[in-house]
Amino acid sequence: MFKRYLTIVLKSDYYFRATMKTVVDLYRNAFGGISKEVWFLSVMQFINRCGTMVFPFLSVYLKDEVAFDMVEVGAAMACFGLGSLLGVYTGGKIVDKIGSYAVMLFSLMTGGIMFLLMSTVSEFTTMCVGLFALSAFSEAFRPAGMVAISNYSTKDNYTRSVSLYRLAMNLGFSIGPAIGGFLAFYNYRLIFWVDGLTCIGAGLMLILLLKPKKNNHTKDEKKPVISQHARSPYQDKVYWIFLLVTIVYAMSFFQFFSTMPLFYKEEAGLDERQIGWLLTLNGIIVAALEMVMIYKIEKKFAPLNWVMFGTFLITVSYISLLFLDSVPWLIVLMVIVSFSEMFAMPFMNTFMNERANDAKRGQYASLYVMSWSVAQIIIPLLTTNVIAGFGYAALWMVMALLSVICIVLTMQLKKMSLQEKQHA
Repeated sequence: MFKRYLTIVLKSDYYFRATMKTVVDLYRNAFGGISKEVWFLSVMQFINRCGTMVFPFLSVYLKDEVAFDMVEVGAAMACFGLGSLLGVYTGGKIVDKIGSYAVMLFSLMTGGIMFLLMSTVSEFTTMCVGLFALSAFSEAFRPAGMVAISNYSTKDNYTRSVSLYRLAMNLGFSIGPAIGGFLAFYNYRLIFWVDGLTCIGAGLMLILLLKPKKNNHTKDEKKPVISQHARSPYQDKVYWIFLLVTIVYAMSFFQFFSTMPLFYKEEAGLDERQIGWLLTLNGIIVAALEMVMIYKIEKKFAPLNWVMFGTFLITVSYISLLFLDSVPWLIVLMVIVSFSEMFAMPFMNTFMNERANDAKRGQYASLYVMSWSVAQIIIPLLTTNVIAGFGYAALWMVMALLSVICIVLTMQLKKMSLQEKQHA
């Protein structure tokens, strides 16, 4: 009897050790081979994202704290999106001229100062102008960050480098909303101060950890000299369809982090602390699973196939809200949305990078990030007006329809890409 028990224990220990070794090797392989510069950029983004507190609570802040009506909330948040559009367009233009490093540093420092100033604003017009300026300065960082990742990675590890960068962002995002919800419960102004100070802190980290690098691609890839007449993204028809796909997906995704907190508070009865923890769940899931998941699946299918699957998950999420809206289901829903993000976003970045050429990389990145900004303009105007006129059930139907449209567009994009390769 004792020998049998001992045998079972030893076998269990063996299988446990083997399983743990497999898991450790899996994570080691997923994170291996990424340059130290990408790691430094990711640390900087982690610091920056730890302060992500204003945007997740902006709709609730404008409605409950500043006392704007629903339509004014949508207009003010659309101004934030307009500023983002200007910021990423300008950032993408100048990153090809002065480099990603200078743009990132300027964006972090000025954005940090603007967050501090916005803590004092409450009048509608001033709020709209202030949110526009804040977003214009801070969002210039995004195309510069994407170009920087491209500069410090290779073709073979680019998707994993993007995923590491996103991992750092999501780790920070898993901390930011939780702290932000706690601070907002007591004093909303504090979230502007923390957001601003972490931007400035990230700028200081950039100075300490990273040296500037010109916008050329990785040295291990031997590429021909690029003509001055390299393909422009503005003449790339396939890329414009991709940008349309990105806009529609971004609209579907942003709803969960823009006006969805209003639903959490008004319909589900959650307070700011609970909303913060629910948003934090997204960051935790993505941070824990995305790198390993990308490592396992990135070579299995073409990037656009994963984009379609991610969009399908978000479609299911909106349809389910027509029938299920309890707090436990909202938690399950956040898990589904997190997997949608992990399947869709890294492979959108990969598609963008594969279409770009070195001479126009900043412009390709800028247009890609601008497409997210366009979604930020449209979605608060659409959602707040639908909610005010028809209620939340109508909103779920509209968002589900948008997601279906995104799947159809992605199928067409895949067809065009295949035809282009056949005629190349």
